Amino acid sequence: MLRIMMLRKKLQTLQDEATTLRAKQVTFKTREGELAAQIEKAKTEEEISAAAAAVEELEKSQKTTKERLQTIKDECDAILEEIAAAEEAAAAAGAGDGDGDGNNDGSNDGSGEARSRRTSGAAWIKRCKEFQRTGRMVYENARSLVKRAAVTTGSAGVVGPTGIGQINDLAGNTISGLIDLIKITDCTGMATYKVPYEASDPDAADFTDGQAPSESEPTFGSVELTPKLGGLIAYISREIRKQSPALYEEKVQEAVRRALRRILSKKAVTALLASSLNTSMDLTAATGKELFTPTLLSDIILSYGGDEGVDGVAYLMLNKNDLKAFAAVRGTNEFLPVYSITPDTANPSLGTIKDNNGLSCRYCLNKNITSLATATLNGSAKKTMVYGNPQCLEMGLWGGVEVNVNEGYKFGEGLLTIRGEVMSATDVTVKNGFVVVTAKTAG
Repeated sequence: MLRIMMLRKKLQTLQDEATTLRAKQVTFKTREGELAAQIEKAKTEEEISAAAAAVEELEKSQKTTKERLQTIKDECDAILEEIAAAEEAAAAAGAGDGDGDGNNDGSNDGSGEARSRRTSGAAWIKRCKEFQRTGRMVYENARSLVKRAAVTTGSAGVVGPTGIGQINDLAGNTISGLIDLIKITDCTGMATYKVPYEASDPDAADFTDGQAPSESEPTFGSVELTPKLGGLIAYISREIRKQSPALYEEKVQEAVRRALRRILSKKAVTALLASSLNTSMDLTAATGKELFTPTLLSDIILSYGGDEGVDGVAYLMLNKNDLKAFAAVRGTNEFLPVYSITPDTANPSLGTIKDNNGLSCRYCLNKNITSLATATLNGSAKKTMVYGNPQCLEMGLWGGVEVNVNEGYKFGEGLLTIRGEVMSATDVTVKNGFVVVTAKTAG
């Protein structure tokens, strides 16, 4: 019986291969149609050569498949003959043994079982030969197949894989573009960094021939940048690498980098507003919202750049609430918006603001700047919006922004340590580099 089982297993394997090859032959017909169209369209020598090569490859594949099918048929026929001979030998051996009661009369159904095996074996071989010839299997008891319950996705015990999408970023998770606009200097290897600047120009005057001109020299100053550290530590499980295809580790590193950019942005604004090199545009009103008039933008732009110039590369750095306040300003006659605002499609924190007179400037949003529109005014001047050339603000970096992953610190707890740090210092390094809008109550 074991030999018969092995022969049937080998036969089944060959028949499965034959089924696959017959399915492949069906695709040959489709491929012939595609090649016919390719040949028809071929015009250049290169296209004709490509079509000829494809035809040769198809013919070779057809020939190989046909020869393999013939080989399988011959092998199956030989196996079927071996199975028939083995079953006859097994049946004869069973009949010779009798029915176990000593009289060989078949009263214990031994001979009946042997006959059943011979009959079923012959019918099975006949079905196999028919399948080998036609490639089709005919089930005699089709009703049992129809009544069999189908396995569906809702069947008990059926489990499907759970799909995992990519990690979606937080909506509106934008970092101010200020630190991308300012001047960056690599200060690695320095204890401190000093930046000299010109504080004033000399004055020339008329003089009498034969006498010395009046004395006048330029004055200079310097700004010293001393580094300070900023950073954070985050943890993530080591096992998350094995269990989830989502890139949690990479996302945590990205979040750490964003956090470092935020602290750099905050430090830059703090240094900018604290600098004594800036000028100020002083406003008075009962509330900050009252100061948003149709002329506010032009007043800010024209207050910068000295008495004989208007800087065309300056930015208005402001809180988003102030940008909303600009958008809310309406004309006195037709009540149409006075200012048009166009956000930058590449960087949501940047854009252009323009008034009806055609005067416009670039803006940069930064939440660390105090909002003029929502400020509670008193007798002390509050520093709010800032206007100027961002390159007048200089940031020194010692070693750049670093994000490191360590597997040893929290090894016992199975955690990865992600540590980010940055050593920096920022300050205004140009005299009159910015004009700061201040506001207070009158009186």
